[in-house]
Amino acid sequence: MARRNVVVFVAVLVFILGGCAGSSKYMVTSEPPKGGIPQDKAVVYFLRPSGFGFAINFQVWDRNRFIGLSQAKSYFAYVCDPGDHLFLGIAENKVAVAANLSPGRRYYIITEPRMGGWKARLAMTPVTKGSEEWDKVEAMRGELVYVVPVEEEVRMWSSAKKVEAEALVDFFEKNQDRDKYTTRLVPEDGR
Repeated sequence: MARRNVVVFVAVLVFILGGCAGSSKYMVTSEPPKGGIPQDKAVVYFLRPSGFGFAINFQVWDRNRFIGLSQAKSYFAYVCDPGDHLFLGIAENKVAVAANLSPGRRYYIITEPRMGGWKARLAMTPVTKGSEEWDKVEAMRGELVYVVPVEEEVRMWSSAKKVEAEALVDFFEKNQDRDKYTTRLVPEDGR
């Protein structure tokens, strides 16, 4: 009987923790934007549907520009110029998405926690045309909390961590092993 109670307790704890949303002073809840995408810009949505590892937020950079933290059960939008971008994800590990974005389109990158040695690791999965997530991502976005960066906090974070980001940009642009840690988005992956 005692073993059954322990199993029930653990199952309830996992269920409760799996449903938790992340939070930080760098990102705050907001109303999702209304209207379309500016025709001269691209929009990249960073979605983190999982509630696991809710206490760990993942850094997301566009090269050496800090753009936000990916938090559990939430998403944020990054409006940017079309063209080439290198989105870096920083956790216990470092990953990147090399993107070539078209104007007037929206793109999706799903961030997911993975078991790490000391803390959570990060997986960044670009939603590409024909992928399993392609038809699910719009509904997924509707189930998540929309967050926006707090500009002053983001500026402070960016200046404190910029050297680390610049070293990562150098690695992901020049190192022979970079392809092991890099995925891709192409213009046709936009909607």
